[in-house]
Amino acid sequence: MTPQTVNAYYDPLNNQITFPAAILQPPYFDPKADAAVNYGAIGAIIGHEMGHGFDDQGSQFSATGKFENWWTPAARTAFTQRTAALSKQFDAYEPIPGVRVKGALTLGENIGDLGGVETAYAAYQKYQAEHGKAPVIGGLTGDQRFFLAYAQAWQAKLREGAARARLLTDPHSPPFYRVNGIVRNVDAWYTAFGVKPGDALYLAPGDRVHIW
Repeated sequence: MTPQTVNAYYDPLNNQITFPAAILQPPYFDPKADAAVNYGAIGAIIGHEMGHGFDDQGSQFSATGKFENWWTPAARTAFTQRTAALSKQFDAYEPIPGVRVKGALTLGENIGDLGGVETAYAAYQKYQAEHGKAPVIGGLTGDQRFFLAYAQAWQAKLREGAARARLLTDPHSPPFYRVNGIVRNVDAWYTAFGVKPGDALYLAPGDRVHIW
């Protein structure tokens, strides 16, 4: 990737995550921004790339980049069960009438998004434990700003033709579902915004997917 490319990746052969200079700027990262915003935006992306080392693909490579299984059968079975539930969730999303998200195709990236948000949120709570609870800013708590920053980082617009093509071939879910399809599995999101039964994105606790 060039320095001006807004992207990031995990390389299983080198066990390495890479972030070009371009993504280390707003809306993803700003050294002068509120910590909640940075953890919710670039923090979730960092967690996403780290998670690729343990997802459906990365779990097939050892720490030295060797193609080999390093999981126990029990761990693999539990992982498969949890990720199957996430895949089923995304199969139900229909961004264009008659065209649904492919849960199996997008599974690895959806795992990365879910793990990234949960990892970044845990890191943000550790930050608050060391630096003090975040103040309310603009009527929003630190936790609310965290999740809003995550959502803002995925703002995008696509023409219908491009969206259709991506739904058929792109291993990433549409940006809308990389936000709404993910946060509805995160318990802290419910607490932050007071989401309750009957709300559009509500999932019962037993239906929320927790992989790690």
